[in-house]
Amino acid sequence: MKIAVLGGGTAGFIAAAHITRYFPKAELWHIYDSRIPTIGVGEGTTPRFPLWLDEVTGIGPDELQARCGATVKLGSHYEGWGLRSTDFVNRFQPPRLFGYHFDAGRVTGVIADHVQAKQLDARVETLETQPGGVTIGFEDGSQLDCDYVLDARGFPAGAWAQAPEDPEIIRMDWIPTGRAMVRRLPPSTETSMSRLIARPHGWVFQIPLRDWTSCGYVFNPSLSSDEDVLADFDAFLEDEQVEPTEIRVRVSFPNFMRRSWFDGRVFTIGNAASFVEPLEATAIGATIMQVRNAQRWMEENHPQSAPDLGAVDHANQTMRSYVLRNSLFIAWHYACGSRWDSPFWNLAARSLERASKHEYLTGHVDAMTDFLDVGRDLPGAQIGTCAEQDRWEREILPKLTKFIPFGNFSELNFAQVGHGIGYYGANKMSVGESANG
Repeated sequence: MKIAVLGGGTAGFIAAAHITRYFPKAELWHIYDSRIPTIGVGEGTTPRFPLWLDEVTGIGPDELQARCGATVKLGSHYEGWGLRSTDFVNRFQPPRLFGYHFDAGRVTGVIADHVQAKQLDARVETLETQPGGVTIGFEDGSQLDCDYVLDARGFPAGAWAQAPEDPEIIRMDWIPTGRAMVRRLPPSTETSMSRLIARPHGWVFQIPLRDWTSCGYVFNPSLSSDEDVLADFDAFLEDEQVEPTEIRVRVSFPNFMRRSWFDGRVFTIGNAASFVEPLEATAIGATIMQVRNAQRWMEENHPQSAPDLGAVDHANQTMRSYVLRNSLFIAWHYACGSRWDSPFWNLAARSLERASKHEYLTGHVDAMTDFLDVGRDLPGAQIGTCAEQDRWEREILPKLTKFIPFGNFSELNFAQVGHGIGYYGANKMSVGESANG
């Protein structure tokens, strides 16, 4: 079997390492254009990444910290969100699970040690799916035929258009952000939690690595200028008593998904397939799910056989459901506003209301309502402070009634965020209502 992975970012190296691990006899090509820079800012992950990394490479927290300054992440600490503008924690559950904070550029170097592939530095111009495989066309006119391609070349051009002409692109315009300014700050003494701080133009994240802290201001560029955001960014750092630093990078991002991520031969993964605002570190988790689905498909289908179109359609429905449900959970974080009465938060508080008006989200909104009801009956604050596995099994586990996730999120996440933002207050808002509605 001949497989090609396209892309030299985090998703590309995850895919190449995964294929190396599960298809050691395959002829694997890892193709990327070194002229195209990767975003490469500090990142936080959900527990899905450490579990994958250990499974595929055997690398654990000690080695990752030693080699690239990663820290262990236990969850996210929210500051100033919701009706009461109080702090709360969304902790990974059960407590034995953890994620990472890491420098994306350095981690891909670690993962690269576990890739066995023919490396090719070239620009891919075309992908043509054939009945028996895929033909990759390069900038110089040469071609390469493969059985399967995992395409991780980053955002497609159509994802940026507000009303994309490409019917394959679904813009998730209910997510209220689209740009971030990122700075590098001194290391923090507290490294176990990502910080998410509500600000007038959006929110600030802090991802604490061992040697430095990645700090970014996420906002809506149609509501706020870079200059206004930068001024508030400076004010925030002054309040934090942190020396202002130069902007390291300015990142724009589309919240979108492909209607079809798989055509029977080409698996579109990572930011090439979808992106949802990085509030819950979902992008890397989605990549891992995509490469696992690709693995199962290639194990269960002979490379020379014609793809079952019904099975292809089912695979696309599954991935659409996963991404759309993640987007709804993220939109819901904004439902109760924040301590700031500003154009951004007025718009953000209506995110779930806007989402509920999309016909293709109706079934997912209905499913979310069930999770919201279950979360209301769970002790969110108690869950967020429970750090001992034994205590969790005694006090929390017996209260659970759902053992399937909503996208990437469980009833435990709904309980922590819902009680934290005040969604389960006296007004008993329903899906589609906002604090200002």
